[in-house]
Amino acid sequence: MSLLFFFFTSLILSAQEITPTERVEQSLIFEDDLDFQMLEKAIDRQLESFSKRGLKGTIQFGSKVYPKTILSESLVELKRLALLARECLKGSTKEICDGEFSLKMNQAFAIYRPLPKSSERGYSEKKTFFTSYYTPDFRGSRVQTDEYTHPIYALPENETDRKLSRVEIDLDHKLAGKGLEFLWVKETLFDIYFMHIQGGGRVVLPDGSQTYLSYTGKNGQKFEFVSKYLIESGLMERGKTNYFTQRSFLEEHPEYQRATYETAPFFIYFKETTEEPHGLDDISLTEGRSLAWDNTIYKTLGVINFIQTVKTTHLDDNDKPVKEPFSRFFLAQDTGSAIRGNARCDLYWGYGEQALFVAGKVMELGDQYFLIKKI
Repeated sequence: MSLLFFFFTSLILSAQEITPTERVEQSLIFEDDLDFQMLEKAIDRQLESFSKRGLKGTIQFGSKVYPKTILSESLVELKRLALLARECLKGSTKEICDGEFSLKMNQAFAIYRPLPKSSERGYSEKKTFFTSYYTPDFRGSRVQTDEYTHPIYALPENETDRKLSRVEIDLDHKLAGKGLEFLWVKETLFDIYFMHIQGGGRVVLPDGSQTYLSYTGKNGQKFEFVSKYLIESGLMERGKTNYFTQRSFLEEHPEYQRATYETAPFFIYFKETTEEPHGLDDISLTEGRSLAWDNTIYKTLGVINFIQTVKTTHLDDNDKPVKEPFSRFFLAQDTGSAIRGNARCDLYWGYGEQALFVAGKVMELGDQYFLIKKI
């Protein structure tokens, strides 16, 4: 009897997820800087995933334990209230509609915030540290030519091949000829390395059609930014390393490529998808609506996040960033090797030059709230 009791108790405990959060008792002003654009799309994608995978067990926010099905119910309620707010905007002022929406949101949802560990930025203020990512564009071909030279690799079945380092794959070509190449791109090895950081890509083929690259596996080696080596070795100045300067340096100085990429041995494998790059659970990311968090801490996706922080909109005449505050609803749908902590997340900005510009500039503290429908 005691063994059966122990067995069932273990099952119950293993099915319950506990989050490092606390209840926020005061009301919030809920304003969405995109006026809810793309929010319905992100919600529908998450609901479809929940429908396929199911929601079992319980999840604890603050001191309250919820059935995980509450996450689906919360999305449905947010979608309903957002649609009402969009209808309101057709016949009334934004101020009135935002006020009505905030009132309904505070009535419908319990609000929680993550509690950063003492080692995290923002610990003393209970703030979250935000960075951003985007989907880079490539020009590609299904056949290798003199123009399309760098391969994109599928996940090797052989474990030895899968664990090869970036240098062994990109410079020593140890995967070449094994049938793993499914696209070749014009862009540089640095662009491919940068796509590995972002987790996905969009490829324009010679006939003008588009296809997408989604994460399918990794080699399990150390994640590190090459900027660390470039600065510590004296090859580049601190404060002057960004996507453009690193890319130019490594293309102008190929003699430093091996030593540089040896410090970033991690490697990502991809699969081709017809929709935007996938996050976790094969959910297509939605530009401006998906975020990545630490899935070693928060194991269940689809939690509604309300974010308040700042973003860079442009550079002034002296090339100084001009920032403005914004607030927006995001859904937790992804993770990343560099996203570690209770109060740490990566905001997904989508495609194109503006997405690259904004994603490269967001390194801010701000407020992160989790919204759970009241029961």
